[in-house]
Amino acid sequence: MLAITDLSVLPERELVQRLRRLAEAASPGGVALLLRDHPATAKQRLELGRALRDVAASSGQELWVADRLDLALLLEADGVHLGEASVSATAARRLIGAEPRISRAWHAASWLGAQGDELEQVDALLVSPVLAPRKGRPALGLQAFSVLGEQLRARNQACQLYALGGVSAENATACRAAGAFGVAAIGAALAADPLPLLEALELRR
Repeated sequence: MLAITDLSVLPERELVQRLRRLAEAASPGGVALLLRDHPATAKQRLELGRALRDVAASSGQELWVADRLDLALLLEADGVHLGEASVSATAARRLIGAEPRISRAWHAASWLGAQGDELEQVDALLVSPVLAPRKGRPALGLQAFSVLGEQLRARNQACQLYALGGVSAENATACRAAGAFGVAAIGAALAADPLPLLEALELRR
């Protein structure tokens, strides 16, 4: 699962504490901590990233960085996530090298108009919103998500699909059944008790 940071939900100290609790309760390699928080300054994001780098290293998890490839390099991140306004995956790969994974945001209900080269370059797609409206977009629903998965596998079998938007311990299993490799979450990932979500995903250590 991808646990996404959001300093508007929790202050930094509490956010790091909860993500540490999640990371330590999860099977090694089962969680990636995704540093996002676009409104924060580069300095704030770097400091938060360093704290999360320590959490990931001590618990056997991964650290990913959203959009800021410079911060990803400074933090020696395991992956980068590219938003809609980010550079292409091909450009990102030239900068970060061959090792870090690359994911990209996807919000449409089909692959119509998608560039084949771009899909071939990414390791994962974060499809949203799947189960609840997000940022003014209506929820796609699990059926549309499942169809997207089938279309994706026909174009890039190695690319993994993550469900984002309204994910909880109660519906995480349904996301996996609809073809999700994993889920991405903010609220559920930052819950005081991470065990219900980890158990639903069969990721409890």
